[in-house]
Amino acid sequence: MQASNAYITGHLSVPPEWQNIFDPFYFIHNHSSSPVTKILSPTFQTILVFNFSSPGLFFVEENMPVTIDKSMVIGPIKLAHQYTIPAHGEMLVANFKRDAFYRFFGKHLQSYTDFLLHPDEILGEHCFAAFWETLKAFNSMQERVDAILDFSAVYLRERDKGSEEIITAGETDGAINPIKDIADKQGQSERNIQLKHKKYLGYNAKEMNRYQRFQKALTRLQVQAENGNIDWFELIHEGGYYDQSHLIHDFNHFLGLSPAQFLKLQSTVCIAGGRS
Repeated sequence: MQASNAYITGHLSVPPEWQNIFDPFYFIHNHSSSPVTKILSPTFQTILVFNFSSPGLFFVEENMPVTIDKSMVIGPIKLAHQYTIPAHGEMLVANFKRDAFYRFFGKHLQSYTDFLLHPDEILGEHCFAAFWETLKAFNSMQERVDAILDFSAVYLRERDKGSEEIITAGETDGAINPIKDIADKQGQSERNIQLKHKKYLGYNAKEMNRYQRFQKALTRLQVQAENGNIDWFELIHEGGYYDQSHLIHDFNHFLGLSPAQFLKLQSTVCIAGGRS
């Protein structure tokens, strides 16, 4: 948990039976009289945000704020974005794992320029508007998480038959082209497997491979910084980068920051589903 007298964040774990569906829920309390702006790191997850206070802001681009009123689906989050928690703000974030969002809503948000929707717009009904009122009445974030899990059990579909290999493509080291391997094994075209991958997850395997390489480098950099001994050559070599400019290019792509800038600003960079 990250905490001060005015700004508190933390994670709430989920029971074992839900750990393939959700990462730990992320909550924010801004008890100060001023709004707080942070940077949300890319996670390649789709998130569901519940806002229990005055509207917050999510910046699609630097000068393109979108209002977060009560509930909003955002994602898949492939790049860093700024968000603002209002004064006396209170938010809870559900982080969907792998194909869980598809299993819940029956689709994924495919266009990165149109990846913010009210959940009722996706379902085509008004259940979330009423559900938000139920959540708002609870006194604790843990009660809200418990209610969300109960609510989710009604809507969650079984995983499509034969989809496991596609959904986990690229998650393990070794396969240079996991999509080709799966296509050969299943007797389908690579194009067909690619389309299914994006259908279930909202992004393609090539995007995920690049993000995983960056995420490993980011984690190494954070660990080295905490130990007070940053070895740039090791970061480049162990991370699979050609040279320093290649590493910097990925940091700029995913975070809009160079590695050095990230080190200066990392206290403002948050990951809703994990380390912050």
